[in-house]
Amino acid sequence: MQDSTLLEGRLPEPPQRAPAVTHIRMSWQDKAYRAVCYVLSILWVSFTLFPLVWLLSSTFKDSVDVMKMPPDFLPRVPSAYTIKLDFSDVAASDPGNLEQVIREDLAIAIWRVPDYLAAIHYGSITAEAYVQGKKVAEATLPSSQYSQYRGRIWVTQRLSDNLVRRDLDKALSTARFRLDMSGLGPTPAGLPNEETARIAKLFGTEVKPSSTLISVGERRYFPAIINNFISAWNWPSRLYKGMTFAGYMRNGIIITVADILLQWIVSGLAAYALSRILTPRFSRIWTVFFLITMMVPGVATLIPSYELVGKMGLHDKLLGVIIPSIPGAFTIYLFKGFFDALPGEIFDAARIDGASEFSTFFRITVPMSRNVFTVIGLLTFLGSWNNFFWPYLILRSPKVWTFTIAIYMAMGGSGAAGAQYSNAMACAVMAALPTVLVFAIFSRSVQQGLVWSGLKG
Repeated sequence: MQDSTLLEGRLPEPPQRAPAVTHIRMSWQDKAYRAVCYVLSILWVSFTLFPLVWLLSSTFKDSVDVMKMPPDFLPRVPSAYTIKLDFSDVAASDPGNLEQVIREDLAIAIWRVPDYLAAIHYGSITAEAYVQGKKVAEATLPSSQYSQYRGRIWVTQRLSDNLVRRDLDKALSTARFRLDMSGLGPTPAGLPNEETARIAKLFGTEVKPSSTLISVGERRYFPAIINNFISAWNWPSRLYKGMTFAGYMRNGIIITVADILLQWIVSGLAAYALSRILTPRFSRIWTVFFLITMMVPGVATLIPSYELVGKMGLHDKLLGVIIPSIPGAFTIYLFKGFFDALPGEIFDAARIDGASEFSTFFRITVPMSRNVFTVIGLLTFLGSWNNFFWPYLILRSPKVWTFTIAIYMAMGGSGAAGAQYSNAMACAVMAALPTVLVFAIFSRSVQQGLVWSGLKG
């Protein structure tokens, strides 16, 4: 039956639109509540992010700015100082000994100035030798090199000209030294200011070279802003020959990777047995047992674990850190909850086909459980990578330390010489980069794994 409007030759009327939703005006109570929520959210984000931003900012400051009160939030660009010395009189009076005097005076200039003026902001110091207006030699000492080698060459609190002359070869080997009596190329000119005036006053009073001071100049030196990272990377070599921060990172990676693999295999197999092999009655009993172990404080098992590791001969070895972390009651419980949700028909079909339990676990269960394995791996990574107390208790030799112990030592812990806060902050930033990268790469898998495992919501 056709519509009557069509029979009459008229078009059907268009459907009426739904009435527009009128804007609901909020009461002053709702507005006040929303404003309070916004303020609290902003405060929470500010208090959470401020320490991280301050940490990152402090890695680009020198030790003077880090300890400055009141503190400066933004770092200042370090300066490069150029000290020009004239050796024309030495060349006229003692030409045979000119090169030796140049080496001594340049070494004195680059080492004595930062040692005496500890509060000077510098990225590098360069001393230049001039004979009859021609530059014949230069020595450059970056602040990272000074921090690294000052305590290794001289253990005294204050340097002197004679100490530098006595260890001249070591002083110049750690600096960039060039000597060419035929002449060297020009360097960027510096400007005199208050800081350069302080340096100029040292010559003739505290610093007494054989040459004559011409001038002291300063210029901004942007590459030196990463000197803290360079110093932090080479910091262990100041105390332990041949060690760098990369060695401590390597030890941390070995422990973390071993913990993740053992958690996957040992805890995964244990959870598979609870979920698919044991009877429901025994499975409940063992699950309760694992959950009870989670209620025991870690400090209660600290001394027994330490004694057990010692009797196994694993003190001062990476295995002594790895083995006590193998049992994971929480990871077993998390694995079991995920395995229980898998379809049982797949496991029955595998058994009918004659597959062993190990084959069923590695060829069927593991591929179907990638999300929960990712979550377990990331949780284990976070706990193992940032672990400090147990490695500090077990590992005694510097060569097997992890980076967390290195940061503690950089802060002056356990009698270490002089707290280097800028170095410690640079170490912390370098140690945090792997965590940020891992979570940025696997964030989607973490969210999916948490949803499937039942931890979310």
